[in-house]
Amino acid sequence: MKKYRILITYVEAGMGHIVSAEALANALEKYYPDEVEIIRSRIFTETNDPVLIKHEKFLINSVKRSNRNPISMYFVFLLSALFSPNFSLTLAHNTVFRREKKKLIEIMNSYKPDMVISTHFTPLHASIEAKRKGAKFKTVCYDPDPNVHRWWDTRADLFLVNNEAAYQEALKKDKFNKDNLFLGRFILRKDVLETKIDKIEMRKKYGLPLDNFTIIMADGAYAKANLKSFAEEFLKIDRKFTLLIIAGKNEKLLKYFNEISNNYPNITIKVYGFMKDIYELYCASNIFVTKAGPNAILDSVYMETPIMVSYYASPIEEITKNLYVKTYGVGVYEDSHKKAGKLITQYIDNPDLLNPYIENCKKFKKEGTGEKIMADRIMDELHNSTQQ
Repeated sequence: MKKYRILITYVEAGMGHIVSAEALANALEKYYPDEVEIIRSRIFTETNDPVLIKHEKFLINSVKRSNRNPISMYFVFLLSALFSPNFSLTLAHNTVFRREKKKLIEIMNSYKPDMVISTHFTPLHASIEAKRKGAKFKTVCYDPDPNVHRWWDTRADLFLVNNEAAYQEALKKDKFNKDNLFLGRFILRKDVLETKIDKIEMRKKYGLPLDNFTIIMADGAYAKANLKSFAEEFLKIDRKFTLLIIAGKNEKLLKYFNEISNNYPNITIKVYGFMKDIYELYCASNIFVTKAGPNAILDSVYMETPIMVSYYASPIEEITKNLYVKTYGVGVYEDSHKKAGKLITQYIDNPDLLNPYIENCKKFKKEGTGEKIMADRIMDELHNSTQQ
């Protein structure tokens, strides 16, 4: 039997779009191995086209800029909200980014896929425009965020969301077609799902003290928010504990913390660069201190490790913070490094204070994840198109 060719686009703008794309690829390969051929496309870099490489760097720099100064991203969202759905998106890609769109369409068509799946708005828009111009493939989007913003193209054949609030927002605010909108659950990569939750074993694996209260800190892939100021505050705590600092792709920060890591006799400091298996360190930790990146928080919650959100850089991250802190109750929000230091001291002295958040992490997990539901719905779309 001929397999469906499914092109999944991987875009770096932070790492959330990539890990979500990989989660979908894993799910389709797991549940429909005899029916699908998954094509993983680093669509902006795989052809070494300087125009596309430059555009992905633009996307990365936009994330970095918003992490340093969230006003920029709030302004973009405010501006797009003034216009009808798809207007800002279409205008930008018909003018400023028209070359990029054309090149993306050419790459997509070259694969001769039956379906193109996107987790970022730029390739989604290109795939829809390719179809408008005659391409025969189905267009699908999985929104990795907890909300739906105006840069998503509402014309996709199938648009997958992961929570009820996003579903209602898409229907009421952004005028999505109900027939093309699907409410599932959050999705995770195979490696995360298959990880055994055992803090002691993970500490052994990474050579960490077994009995220390352990804090992990990260600020997304680029560590451009307030990790440094919070870490420096935690280093003032006169207690014995372990501090794991994830500097990501920030070489300057990596060097800085490595240079001072031996200056604190009561604190075990471990510094890491960018890690694909960071979820194992979430598992090894008692608490994860982070900006409100939805996918990092999701991985941590699945590892049954509560969160402390210290920063949010956009409306997406503000909604993420509210969803996980207020709705799911899996941690706290504290944007003052001094108050955060006092809270961490309390947790070190009495780890049982975290138990309600741990129980809520377990409750969240018990409700299940959405890999099979999403894979089933995607395949329904393909099967229906074949029958038509």
